[in-house]
Amino acid sequence: MNDDMELEGELRRAAELFDPVPPHLLQVASEAYRFRTIDAELADLTFDSLAGPVPVRGGEHPRLLTFGAAGSALDLEISETGTTNRIVGQVMPPREAAIEVRGPGPVSLTTDSLGRFTVDRVPAGPFSIRCRTGDVAFTTEWVTI
Repeated sequence: MNDDMELEGELRRAAELFDPVPPHLLQVASEAYRFRTIDAELADLTFDSLAGPVPVRGGEHPRLLTFGAAGSALDLEISETGTTNRIVGQVMPPREAAIEVRGPGPVSLTTDSLGRFTVDRVPAGPFSIRCRTGDVAFTTEWVTI
């Protein structure tokens, strides 16, 4: 048994030396492994201002959404700015995060140290946000604006 483990170790070292795995394949394999928990990473919609009563007074009111996942929350405010929309968001608890707005005209950005971000000129239609902070990554459901 011990001889088998020594042989396996030698074969691993030889493979690493003479036929290393290309870095892009390691990245693809890592992403595929993370994909196994895609259902666990889907953020729950915990608040949508369209689900409640509509204010009687005033003009247009922004749509407010809150998503929660993996001990984090993502607060969004969506407002119409002419022919496009504006998304203002914050990751809670506040911290830097990589944000990807998926949909028409995808956008990738990094929040500030308080977890805040703004995306202007978002076309009408469905969008989803992928948020990655450290080891935690989650995706919102698709929302139509």
